[in-house]
Amino acid sequence: MLKRIYIDNYKCLVNFELNFGPVNLFLGPNGGGKTSVFETLQKLQLFVGQNRKVADLFTFSDRTRWQSSLIQTFELEIERGKKAYKYELAIEHDEKSRTARVKYERLWYERQPLLKFESDEVQLYQDNGTSASPYTFDSSLSALAFITPRSDNQLLTWFKEQLPYLIIAQIIPPLMGGESAQEEKFPSARMDNYASWYRHLSQDQGLAFQLTAALRKCLPGFDYFKFTEAGERHRTLKVFFTSLGQPSASTGYDFSELSDGQRMLIALYTLLLAAQAKDATQSGKHKFILCLDEPENYLALPEIRPWMVDLYDLCSEGQVQALLISHHPESIDYLLASPIGYWFERQNNLATRVKQIRAEDDGGLSVSELIARGWLHD
Repeated sequence: MLKRIYIDNYKCLVNFELNFGPVNLFLGPNGGGKTSVFETLQKLQLFVGQNRKVADLFTFSDRTRWQSSLIQTFELEIERGKKAYKYELAIEHDEKSRTARVKYERLWYERQPLLKFESDEVQLYQDNGTSASPYTFDSSLSALAFITPRSDNQLLTWFKEQLPYLIIAQIIPPLMGGESAQEEKFPSARMDNYASWYRHLSQDQGLAFQLTAALRKCLPGFDYFKFTEAGERHRTLKVFFTSLGQPSASTGYDFSELSDGQRMLIALYTLLLAAQAKDATQSGKHKFILCLDEPENYLALPEIRPWMVDLYDLCSEGQVQALLISHHPESIDYLLASPIGYWFERQNNLATRVKQIRAEDDGGLSVSELIARGWLHD
C-alpha cells in the first residue's frame, strides 16, 4: 500500500507531504495541485520502471516558478505487510544548459539500505545487509532501473515489481478502440490500450468469467466479449448484446462502436476485477494501487454508485488501495462516509496547501454542499 509521498519544488508542490489510507479522495478547485501529485507518481514510475532519462521526465520548467532552487526532491513510501520501503530521489538542474542529473537516489527497507546512488557512484546492498563493491553509473538515469533480479536482492526486486501495479489513469473512453496488436499486462494512462490489456487478462478464464458476470449486472443487454482475427497477430474486440425478449440471440458490435459511458463502465469494472485477481507469476504478492482522475466522468449517478460500493468494499478488505480525484457530489458524499479526503487549495499563485476533511466536519451539511457553497475552506 502507498503510505506517504513527499514532493518539493515540482510545479505548485513545495515541501508537500501526504500520508495515505485505504481510500483517499482528492478534492478542490482546478489548478490546486491534485493532478500534479498523480503526475509525480507516474514520472517516478517511468523513471524506475522504463529506464527513462531524468531530464525527459523532470524538465527545467517543471520547477516551482517563484523559487530559485535548482534541486527537486521526491520521497515515496510503500508498505509491504507491516514494514515499509522508502525511495528517495533528488534531481539537480543546470540553469544554463537546461539539463538535469540525479543528485542522489536511495532505496531503504525499514532502516536497511538497499541502494545508494550519489556522485555518479552506486553502492548496492544485499538482503542480508552486506555491501557489494561500488561502481560508476550514468547520472542521467535511475540506477535502480538497471538492477537485475538475483537471489540476494529479493527485497529490492519486490519494490521494482510493485511499481507497475501503481495504476495511474485518467480514462478517456473516446480513445478506447477495439484493435489489439499484442497482449499488454497493464493499462495505459488513458486506457487507450484496453483491447490489448483485456486480451492479456482474458487468458485467466476465471477472471474473464467474473468480469462477464459483473458487466451483465451493470450494463443493460451485455452478453459477452469475443476477439476476432484481423491479421496474423492483430485482433479486434467485439462486444455482444442481447435484445429484450430475445435472450438467445446476440448482436455483435466493435468495441469502438460502444458509447463513451459503456466503455467507461467496462474499464472501471475491469480495473476492479483485475485488482482482485492473483497474478500467477507473482503468486499474488503485489496489490493494485488505483490512482484515478475523475472516474465518474461520462456516467450517471445510478451507474457510478454500485462501482463505488464495490471499490469501497475492496479497499476496506485490504485487497486494493484507491486515490481518487473527484468533483462529483455523489462520489464525495459516499466516499467521505469513512475514508480520508484532502482539500487542495492555492491562493494567489502560491504553493498548494492541503486540509484533511472527513464527513464529521460537515456541521449538518454534506461535504459536497459545503464545497458548492464555498464554505469548506472558510
